[in-house]
Amino acid sequence: MVDVNQLPRIETREFMGGKVLALEDGGERATVRFIPPAGMTNPHGTVQGGFVAAMVDDVVSLATWFAGGERTFVTANLSCYYLRPVPAGVPLQATCELVRVGKRQAVFDALVMAEGSEKVLVKAVQTQQFL
Repeated sequence: MVDVNQLPRIETREFMGGKVLALEDGGERATVRFIPPAGMTNPHGTVQGGFVAAMVDDVVSLATWFAGGERTFVTANLSCYYLRPVPAGVPLQATCELVRVGKRQAVFDALVMAEGSEKVLVKAVQTQQFL
């Protein structure tokens, strides 16, 4: 089991107000809580989609490192489906689950929800390429 308090500092995660809550099953599942700082909103007052995609990339990258045996990787593809506006000023939880890991790639499903809600705001599929 990975002690989330012993993980290295990730500046981009900190910038987005992120904190790792859980890393389970050897990296097959991960959860990161984000509290987006001011300035991450679009003209509608919701969290801008690019920042939400970065949150998904963060949680999936965390899981990939462990599920992939600590191999170097890059994001090969990230598809985000924005189902509802992502509210600003509330804690968000990004979770991911491993679909498949192989010699060259890992595929994850991810969700973003407001903390304490079961309504999915964003659903994503991400493929990581091992180098």
